[in-house]
Amino acid sequence: MSEEIKISVRDLVEFILRSGDLGEGGAGVSEEAMLEGARMHRRLQREEGPDYMAEVPLAVYYPIRIGEGGPEPAGSEDRDSSETAAEGITAAKAASEEIAVLVEGRADGVFCGADPENPILGEAWTIDEIKTTYTKISKIREPEPVHLAQAKCYAYIYCLQNGLDTIRVRMTYCSLVSHEIRRFTREYSAQEITDWFDALMKEYARWASIEIGFKRLRDASLSELEFPFSYRPGQKELAVHVYHTICHGKKLFLEAPTGTGKTISAVFPALKAIGEGKADRLFYFTAKTVTGKVALDTFSILRAKGMRLRSVQLSARDRICPMEKRACGPDTCPRAKGHYDRVNEALYALLQNEEDISRETLLDYAERFTVCPFELGLDASLFADAVVGDYNYLFDPHARLRRFFAEGKGSSRYLFLVDEAHNLVERGREMYSASLSREKCRAFRSAVRGVYPSLWKQLGKLSSALRDQAGAFEEPAGGTPSAADPDTGSAVFEREQVRLVGEIDEAAEAACKVMEEMQTILSDERRGIPAADQEAAAEVRENFLSFYFDLSHFLMIFEEMDDKYRIYVRRRGKEDFTIRLLCADPSDKLARCLDKGVSSILFSATLLPIRYYKRLLGGRQEDYEVYARSSFDPERL
Repeated sequence: MSEEIKISVRDLVEFILRSGDLGEGGAGVSEEAMLEGARMHRRLQREEGPDYMAEVPLAVYYPIRIGEGGPEPAGSEDRDSSETAAEGITAAKAASEEIAVLVEGRADGVFCGADPENPILGEAWTIDEIKTTYTKISKIREPEPVHLAQAKCYAYIYCLQNGLDTIRVRMTYCSLVSHEIRRFTREYSAQEITDWFDALMKEYARWASIEIGFKRLRDASLSELEFPFSYRPGQKELAVHVYHTICHGKKLFLEAPTGTGKTISAVFPALKAIGEGKADRLFYFTAKTVTGKVALDTFSILRAKGMRLRSVQLSARDRICPMEKRACGPDTCPRAKGHYDRVNEALYALLQNEEDISRETLLDYAERFTVCPFELGLDASLFADAVVGDYNYLFDPHARLRRFFAEGKGSSRYLFLVDEAHNLVERGREMYSASLSREKCRAFRSAVRGVYPSLWKQLGKLSSALRDQAGAFEEPAGGTPSAADPDTGSAVFEREQVRLVGEIDEAAEAACKVMEEMQTILSDERRGIPAADQEAAAEVRENFLSFYFDLSHFLMIFEEMDDKYRIYVRRRGKEDFTIRLLCADPSDKLARCLDKGVSSILFSATLLPIRYYKRLLGGRQEDYEVYARSSFDPERL
């Protein structure tokens, strides 16, 4: 079988060409910003007219030579076509050989015509790359280098496949706030764009060499790997069930009592399946860190039997941060300043020397290269055969690993092992629910008064909208007030009331206005426009970010609600109202996450009644259920 590496155009340029500082919250983009950006993309594409081809899939096989002389691109002169390149790839152990890198993606737009802003250039085939931003359009003087590189990759592929002499790249920037548009157009000869792409792939070649070289070692070791213990009663049958589930691309819901050896019985057949090419990567998700250690210990046992496997343990950002207090901006953390200028060298050294990439290992290499250990761990996961981490990394819409599981990524050749799966039902309900509290809104409003006047005004409207939920309640009955509200002097009652409500459109609209104001403030900060009172802004920074993340989560959940949600308002006392968007049944959302892989094994010692958990955890009728019998003497239970 020909060896092949797949990488998206975006992942390629963002990995090879990244530079500069690590910002607050890392490199990620919020899910709601991505959704809003996608809507704007579609609008701009529709406005271009019938001759504009939108979302054009483009892919090319690019051969790279690896061997004693080090990895090198095969070069454009050796490529007659993508088919010829694919056919010429072999796994021969020669001094110099080729592997295929499939570079693929979707161009936002392709059209042939004149540039309206530069009609003197005449007509030409053009790649249009659309980027949405909260940055003020007038402040954008030239395209971001990584954005331009993404468009140039598409230009190279389209130019190569269509035999063009020249091709244009148009960068289209659109403001998500004002909807203003600014475009930058550049023209390249076929030779220019080819030379540029060859240089990019030459840099990527060393990473491809690491990946393919270790994959060979891994697969060879897994083919020889044997179960490390004598099978307990029923344990072999358990492993067979897991293996058959993976082969059929289904989900398995496994109730296995303590002592049956369910971890090794799930991990071993999953790794054997990877060695046979049935999947590319294993993800082991846990509810607690301690259960993740069980998986890591299992890998250690198998390594002692000859297994070669690169595993990464992911920890929460706050838990792995070595700073006394986490603050991820370049002005507050020496590791964030210039992080992307150093992280690839740190990663290269890590991959060259380590297979068991634990929390302690990440901290060690991050210290040596002065980079963020959390971000280094995320980068290492791209080259890992097994990733161990919390449920959040797959299921949480804010914490999920977007490099693997972002919306639009589609299903991939991943295996999911979900330990203590009974915990996932309640965790799922919590992850897909949201709350908005008037008490927190008023406290935050008080904090930003005088710092952000426009935001203070919008928060007042939101507070009033939340207060309007009082119509759902009777006045608290009886009793005497236990205190007086310090702001209003109104009586505060301890009695709590809860009421289901049908809609909260007014409150949601007010929340959107607050969010727009907060995004404008953050956008100004990114553009170097400080608040009028910088000292006061710094004092409320932590409070600002906390409220921003809570509000963005609330609005995202509000947008995604369906008939499996219930909305209720909780009233505590006379003035405090909290809107709760409750996900009563998370099954559809959990199923969509699990569908990102080729197969999932969900197991627990307490998964009874199993059909109840199967339904709420996103199982389908055709998925499997297995009760494993205990290996202990029933007389001694």
